[in-house]
Amino acid sequence: MYVVEYAGIKQYDDWILIFMRISSFLLPFFTILAGIGGYYLRLSERLNVFDAVTGLPDRNAATTFWLIVLSCVLVAGVLIFSIRVAARHKALSGFENAFGTDPFAYPVVFAFIGVIWLIGTFLYFFGLNLNELFSISDMLFMAFSAIASVSVTLFAIFMYQDSRRNSLYALSIAPTVFICFWLVLLYKENASNPILLSYVYQSTALVATALCFYFTSGFLYGKPAPGKAVFAYYTSIYFCIVTLADGHPFGVNMIIVAIIAMNIVHSFMLLRNLQSK
Repeated sequence: MYVVEYAGIKQYDDWILIFMRISSFLLPFFTILAGIGGYYLRLSERLNVFDAVTGLPDRNAATTFWLIVLSCVLVAGVLIFSIRVAARHKALSGFENAFGTDPFAYPVVFAFIGVIWLIGTFLYFFGLNLNELFSISDMLFMAFSAIASVSVTLFAIFMYQDSRRNSLYALSIAPTVFICFWLVLLYKENASNPILLSYVYQSTALVATALCFYFTSGFLYGKPAPGKAVFAYYTSIYFCIVTLADGHPFGVNMIIVAIIAMNIVHSFMLLRNLQSK
């Protein structure tokens, strides 16, 4: 009897592992697909819904309605999946075990992402009006962005060296600090803006991204939360793609693309290595 029961449990676990591995491919695909749809809806909204003189949106615009519906459906679907993950799965202890990081592929991929992020920071700098004095906000934005991009690369490269691992854990905090500063900067720029629709998607993208980095750091410090991390990853991917239509400078869009790539890779790696409770 015990042998049959053990065999049944093992077979059930095998099916769960197969389901999670399939999900690690399909969920990013559908999230990106939804994000592309949201991007075009947001682009149409910016071009056709907002009044050219007052900046006020048309409250009865179909584009705005369908973008909200798409966003709610995506978030609801991701939330349901994340609750299922939290209830039935667990992550292995240790960052490299939870994500199954490869000592060659992981550093190469994230070094490439870090370079894209850093290039975006430099392009943002060169896109500023060099004839005028830079504001303190611009200087801090570029400084925090550069530190975050370098920390992403260094962490991926040196995380396998035991002599540096513990000290490098602090590098995982840098991207979170940068995104939080970006949120403060966004609030500062829109504190007197009564048109919430003009920046609500960017705000949501930054909040979700901050949670991504926060929950990813949790795996380093013995506080894994796979369900919350999965929810943050896919929510961030979707809203970051949507906010690419908001007319940011090209350098800022490159930073957003780097963040999207990071979340796609991390979500894929985490789902593939989750274990059944």
